[in-house]
Amino acid sequence: MMAQGGPHRIAIIADAHFHDPTGDFGGIGVEVAGERLALRSWRDVESAPRAVNESAAALRAALERIVASGIRHVILAGDYTDDGQAETVRRLAMLLHHFQADHGLRFHAIPGNHDAYGPHGKHVSTRLMTAPGRTVLVTSDPDLDPAAVVSAAMRCEGMPAALLPMAAFGLFRQPWHLHWETPFGSSDAPGDRMHDATAADGSVTHRLMDASYLVEPEPGLWLLLIDANVFEPRPGRRDPTRKQAFLDPADAGWTALLRVKPFLLPWIASVTARARASDKTLVTVSHYPVLDPFEDTAGSEAALFGQTAFVRRTPTPAVGQALIGAGLNWHAGGHLHVTATTRMVTGSGTLTNAALPSLVSFAPGYTVIEARGDTIRAMTVPLDDLPADPRLTALYADEGREAPGLPFGDFLAAQYRSRIRNIRIPTLWPKELASRLAPMSVRDLVALLGETTEDAAAGASYPVIEMIADACMLREAGLNALRHIDPERVRCLRDLAGWGDAAADPHTSHPAFLRRFLSVLAVSFRRIDQAEQ
Repeated sequence: MMAQGGPHRIAIIADAHFHDPTGDFGGIGVEVAGERLALRSWRDVESAPRAVNESAAALRAALERIVASGIRHVILAGDYTDDGQAETVRRLAMLLHHFQADHGLRFHAIPGNHDAYGPHGKHVSTRLMTAPGRTVLVTSDPDLDPAAVVSAAMRCEGMPAALLPMAAFGLFRQPWHLHWETPFGSSDAPGDRMHDATAADGSVTHRLMDASYLVEPEPGLWLLLIDANVFEPRPGRRDPTRKQAFLDPADAGWTALLRVKPFLLPWIASVTARARASDKTLVTVSHYPVLDPFEDTAGSEAALFGQTAFVRRTPTPAVGQALIGAGLNWHAGGHLHVTATTRMVTGSGTLTNAALPSLVSFAPGYTVIEARGDTIRAMTVPLDDLPADPRLTALYADEGREAPGLPFGDFLAAQYRSRIRNIRIPTLWPKELASRLAPMSVRDLVALLGETTEDAAAGASYPVIEMIADACMLREAGLNALRHIDPERVRCLRDLAGWGDAAADPHTSHPAFLRRFLSVLAVSFRRIDQAEQ
């Protein structure tokens, strides 16, 4: 059958991590061009996993481009706030209301692990600048530090309280919705959207809200937004007002969802069946991935580095199998700040997972999809070209940053490389090997592997530490990383990938560790080549 209407064009923004520097977080800020702004210091953001001070400008720029492209519907795929701070949520809602009223955008949000916490919320703390090189701790916790500034604006609420400022953006029924439902029925009242979450040992059960919903925003288009936040009770922790009452939702995702929120699977199956029967185009989004975006079937990440965040947050194959069994064939999710497309094929069907880039991590961008029936095409729209804010450039310079103001993509690439150099290698790589590699060039690395190369000159001027950063960039950003790596170095990286060995035991020798690492690079290039086809 031919699906109704279409093709439907939708923008998906994942992991915007919005922070408004003009917000009031206990009155703390730094004077910049005559305005008091709530900003993180350069020391705190230089090697951070994402931009913070630039996030509000990035979101505004993305929304302006979406408006200019003629797209009307925007999905916010979780982690739409910095850390769920009450003031941040309020400021974000103001911005979205503006784009809704003045530009006709319609927003459909689903929370991520940064946007709400359990039923009662949690305290949030951060350091904000008061002058170049000087910061003060700002927190919602009055018992944390006598020297801290305490502000209720920093508090991250639980559900449903955290969702109420965002009520107009899909999470609750709106008059213009053609259809709207939840796994529990047609009511949008929080009390009618509750489920029991039980600890693994059965010792504790808490009553929690699930924010999932199905909406028809225009004829023929169904958007299925799954609340894959899982707040699994810790065994024996009976007080749900305490943060430690729940396991970390960032590591839970869909793997835990199958166990803690089993009621979602039959509802998803019902939605997919009804969508096909009524010729609706179904687009399914959650905050978390449902398939491994890295296709690490060899388990190399864990073999090399142990239980990293990527390992803990990678869904098990059972997730994809369950969703195929429920009739789902396409899903998009963020959380990992990775750009990739992964497929699972079983005897029952095929499932595609589009891993969504973050708006504020390397490589920055949002996703536009064109959907009609079972055909969904996803395209990344980069935000590399956003100009630097001269006020922030000057402020960072006052703190000792020597680099000039860079376009957003280059800024985040530099931040990413700094994180690899200063955090990942020192904490994850074997210390003896990391020290050995620090002064080496790629030519030296080739010799260490016992190999030879015809292009020794290129390798001589390519530091191994930079090679490691480039390899990680290719793994996480795929095609979008290529424009930030010199083509000569890309060719060198391809040569190195040819010496990878996914069967090498990284614990037997330094060359074996490096060959296992290079096998991951080989997988990255295979995925990039497939994406280019």
